[in-house]
Amino acid sequence: MMQSVRAASTPKRFFLCLVVFFSIAPLAVAGQKNTTNSKSWSGILLSSACNADEAFMEIPDCTKNVPGAKLALLDDTTRVMYDLEPQGPVVAHLGDAVTVRGILDGDTIQKASIELMSIGLAVGQKAPPFSLRDQFGRVQTLDTLKGTNGTVLLFFRSADWEPYCKAQLVQLQSAFPRFEKQGVKLAAISYDTEEILKYFADRHKLTYPMLADPDSKTIQAYGVLNPEATGMQKGFARPGYFFIDTNGIIREKFFDPKYRERLTGNSLISRLFPELGQEVTTTVEAPHLQLALEQSDPIGISGTQITLVAEVRLPPDMHVYAPGTQGYKPIQLVIEPIPEVELEPAVYPPSKILYLPAIKERVPVFEGTFRISQDMKVSTGSDIVGTFGKNGKIITISGKLEYQACDKTICYPPTSVPVKWELQVFSLDRSRAPMNIRHK
Repeated sequence: MMQSVRAASTPKRFFLCLVVFFSIAPLAVAGQKNTTNSKSWSGILLSSACNADEAFMEIPDCTKNVPGAKLALLDDTTRVMYDLEPQGPVVAHLGDAVTVRGILDGDTIQKASIELMSIGLAVGQKAPPFSLRDQFGRVQTLDTLKGTNGTVLLFFRSADWEPYCKAQLVQLQSAFPRFEKQGVKLAAISYDTEEILKYFADRHKLTYPMLADPDSKTIQAYGVLNPEATGMQKGFARPGYFFIDTNGIIREKFFDPKYRERLTGNSLISRLFPELGQEVTTTVEAPHLQLALEQSDPIGISGTQITLVAEVRLPPDMHVYAPGTQGYKPIQLVIEPIPEVELEPAVYPPSKILYLPAIKERVPVFEGTFRISQDMKVSTGSDIVGTFGKNGKIITISGKLEYQACDKTICYPPTSVPVKWELQVFSLDRSRAPMNIRHK
């Protein structure tokens, strides 16, 4: 799940979102007195019935409880799986991204503690200053990148060898004008050299600043350095966004420990500026209300997160029932599952309580204009991605909007309206920078 945190002092136009992290109390390891060789590993808790290759390809069975199997840690930096002992409280957290601390004994981590992975400086902290060159050779700082409404910094792994970063960077260009229109400056930072960034930017016609941090000092200052990376990958950042206000304070961050899951630029805008709506909109005929279907992006690449929206406009004195209402038909957005995307639960706005004098009941309802959002991730499973083809594939996401509309005198019969969105999906770009400039 994408980590989204912001300070309570965020201006009204931003939503408040708290992500609650759990922490498992340190566990004593029997007979272990010398902890001088203790270190940490980060990754995903998976079933030991899978091997590392199956886990990396995100085979669904790897996140299922298998009788007789234990939980193992997939270090997704090195693609190595480690057994964990003792199992203790980890058994309830299959599929979670965690950091484990302990001592390695063969292929087994004798763990001393385990906690959910947290990435980056905390919301409310001062953003560290930096001075870095972009792909055009210009020196960029927090001051040069300060928009009238703040700054968005994307930290990414590499534009040389990391295909999920490449997809995110290309999609970010389509959202760049929308950031500028909202008075938000945008920049992306990695441990890549200026030459690698220029090569990638020229190839894809990217115009927003891409900043070179080859010694990873800025990456480390923002708390996003991956300390487990070695060899040519040593120094890369864990991917995600910071939103920084005009006073240099981090007001929100979006990081997902599962590095293949990425917000597109348009999805980020919909979170920072929910009142703006989405990039693509169509209207649908529906009884007793107006219905507009929106989506953050028309194109998706493996791992990117797309937001679908159903915007409902009700006439005056009309209402529909909110989820959780008893005895009435509540409004519900139902999406049919398809293998190309992974669906999150639909998100509904806060309802209001309406008193019905005729039956002396209080019920939760929606009135006026409101939005139901549905996040989804384009599949990263190798068996699915292989069907996208060289020129991409158009998929249809279908479903229905169910509701019962009422006015002051009558409740109309329950209604179900078909809805659908189209998305073109592409495979990943696995080509690298030229030999003379690529990471070695």
